[in-house]
Amino acid sequence: MKQHLAAVLMALSSAALADDVARVSQFSWMTGCWGFSGGGSSYEEVWLSPTGNSMLGLSRRVSNDNYTREFEFVRIATSGGGGFDYIAQPQGNPPTKFNMLELKGTRVVFENLDHDFPQRIIYEYKAPDSLNARIEGKDQGQPAAINFPLKRKPCQ
Repeated sequence: MKQHLAAVLMALSSAALADDVARVSQFSWMTGCWGFSGGGSSYEEVWLSPTGNSMLGLSRRVSNDNYTREFEFVRIATSGGGGFDYIAQPQGNPPTKFNMLELKGTRVVFENLDHDFPQRIIYEYKAPDSLNARIEGKDQGQPAAINFPLKRKPCQ
């Protein structure tokens, strides 16, 4: 009986994993290397292909004096509630989780109203080569937003 129960649980677990793998592939439009320059620095963001139940990414901003000013490790992963979470670790800090609020085609919105800034993270792919990223919320009680007009670029 124990072996039968273990086999059933393993089969259910495998089916759930297969479902997570299929669902995370919805974000494949983010895969690749992206970037832009302006304001005395360049910004780049890289997203690996969705694999398993997650998609891993990283970003950095390098000033014109060739010094890394900011970096961030990020991932999109399936959440326990059937949705997705965006987990950010800016400057290598402990992770902050943003829950998916909306997913429509090639536009996704994540939100964490308890976070200082940003409270919302938005990605939208515009064919053939634009990935618009935006962070928004309140900064010191005032509405604030930063746009990242990313263009596809060669991965190096």
